[in-house]
Amino acid sequence: MSTEDPRTESTPSRNEAAPQAIAAASRLGWPMVVRGILGVAFGIVTVFWPRDAINPAQLSLPTEVVDHLAIGYLILFALVLVFQAVRSPLNVRTAIYGQAVIAIPAIVFLFLADHPAELRAALSIWALLHGALEFWAYRQLRSQPMASDFLIASGVHVLLGIILVFGDGMEALSILGFTGAATLIAGVIFIIGGYSRLSKGRQLAKLGALPEQIDTPAEAADPADAAPSGAADATDAASSSAAADTPDSTDPDGAADRTADSGDPDDPDSDTRVTKEP
Repeated sequence: MSTEDPRTESTPSRNEAAPQAIAAASRLGWPMVVRGILGVAFGIVTVFWPRDAINPAQLSLPTEVVDHLAIGYLILFALVLVFQAVRSPLNVRTAIYGQAVIAIPAIVFLFLADHPAELRAALSIWALLHGALEFWAYRQLRSQPMASDFLIASGVHVLLGIILVFGDGMEALSILGFTGAATLIAGVIFIIGGYSRLSKGRQLAKLGALPEQIDTPAEAADPADAAPSGAADATDAASSSAAADTPDSTDPDGAADRTADSGDPDDPDSDTRVTKEP
């Protein structure tokens, strides 16, 4: 029987996949920063729009003006989303491209909106669909660090959509204010998240641990998940080796070998030494 111990490779820890996840997250840094700056700029313009009770003209805006502001924001927002999708991992690009696609019908509906109710309907549907796709992106990126940024952005847009759906009697200026507040909150989150991703990516590059292939999801390349199968293969190999060294009990040749050495001196195949008397 073989006495050689089975040789198994050391199982890498789960933390070894962290550099790949950080590198994948750092690619989203600049798109998130640009997206955040756009949201903050739109939010500041709309939330802090002059509202002076002395001047009644500042308490309301024509629907056409709000339409043009929202259309301009959505066009720039869709372009930034395309930039973000190009730099995103493969498993999340569909969700990001979907966010850019749903901006197209929203822009068309805003061009056709002549009343605050139509404006509210167009922005509420866009916000709900965008929030749902943002949540899908979070589900695909939750293995990366700081993935909760997408979850917060999803919640903000869904909340905006709910407010607009039930906001009967809202005027154009109120609709613009709530939309700007949502983009402002999401923009701040994305600026902070994008800068944090870029900082971690630079730290990883200084350590020389930046992997080349980062499009593969971290959970798909998790070495810890493959450990049980590797251990099972090593066990099977050890069992096969032991079985090969041990003679089969049903083998007739093996039985003959065990009965051949019977200790009979007259047996020519016997290993017993014969002593001749003088």
